[in-house]
This record gives sequence, C-alpha cells and structure tokens, in this order.
Amino acid sequence: AKLKSRTPRAASASRSTTMAARAAVSRIAVVVALVASTSSALRPLAAPTAPTDSRLRTTQDAQPVSRAAFLAASSAAFVAPGLAHAAGAYETTASGLKYKVVKSTQGAAPKIGDLIAIRFKGSFEGRVFDDITETPEPLYLRVGGGSLIKGIDEALPLMKLGETWELVIPGDLAFGAKGRPASAGKPRIPANAELTYELSIVAFPGFEGDLLDTL
Repeated sequence: AKLKSRTPRAASASRSTTMAARAAVSRIAVVVALVASTSSALRPLAAPTAPTDSRLRTTQDAQPVSRAAFLAASSAAFVAPGLAHAAGAYETTASGLKYKVVKSTQGAAPKIGDLIAIRFKGSFEGRVFDDITETPEPLYLRVGGGSLIKGIDEALPLMKLGETWELVIPGDLAFGAKGRPASAGKPRIPANAELTYELSIVAFPGFEGDLLDTL
C-alpha cells in the first residue's frame, strides 16, 4: 500500500521537472534570440565605412563626366585669339602697336580700299585731345588710305564691323618726331608721344546686314 501511494507523487515530480526543463530551454531560446538580434543591430557599428570616402564615391557616381561635358572642357582649354582679347589681354604687332579688343563681334572684316565709318577717342597721358565718339556723324574713310596716323591705319584691317578696340600707339606710329602743334580746342602733342585710342568701326556700307545677323 505504501509503494502504491508513492507512485503518483513520483510521477508528479517527474512532470514538474520536465516542465521546469522546458521552461529553462524556452528562456535560453529567448536569450539567444535577443543576443542574435542585438548582434545584428550592432553589426554596422562594428565595421563603419569611412564617411569621406563614401561621400566621394556618392558624388562621383551621382555626377559622372559625360562626353558632352568632356568636349566642352576641352574646347574651353583652347583659347582663340578673339577670346584672349575679350579677356583683357593686349596683343602687340610686329611694328609695336598694342591693341585690346573691348567689344568683339562676328561682323564683316574690311579690306584695304573698303569704305567704312569709324569713331574714335584719343588721349595723351590721360588727357583727351580728340573725340568723335559723340559727334552727329562718324568719320568715313577708305581703309589704308593714309588719312590717319599709322597706328590707326594698321589696326583697321584687323578689326571687324561693330568692334571696339583700345590701342596703345607708340610715337613712331603716331605723330612721330614732329609731334602735333596746338590748334583750336586741341592741345599740343609732343614729339614721339605714346597715345591711347578707343577705336570703333560703326558702319561698313553693304555689310551692315552681316552685323545684324550676329546680334
């Protein structure tokens, strides 16, 4: 009778032990899952990428150099004479005439003997001595006709209709050793004086349409 009464208690104890074991296994599984989840969340922090390199790669990937951009950059590297003038650099001819293109156009280029109209303003040591930039009519003349000082005669065939150039004319291409005597409203220009001129071609009969097409 005593042996029979112990059997239920033993079975109950066995069941309790089994349930406790299962509960322990469940708790261990939960802990393992939490550790795995935490490790997964922390993994990016364990091996961070360098932000600078990442930004550089992103910038390069987002802004690839296209063929058109490459060609544009290549074209910009070549500076044509007209562009150099527009940037404000002086050019010097073999005779010593210095010139700078103040306003550049794609107008017609006159040749020796062509009839054109010009405007100019001449100065010596900063003092204006001749100015027809605001007169009612420009000055009409034949290119290369010799009616002006040598420096202007040399510059005109190099210019185009609508352009404005700044000239620095050495004495031997200006009034030379004789200079220019004073006259009504015009001061005396000493011998071999270097002069500065602002020179524009404002009309070229028969070719004004070429200029309008470029404006």
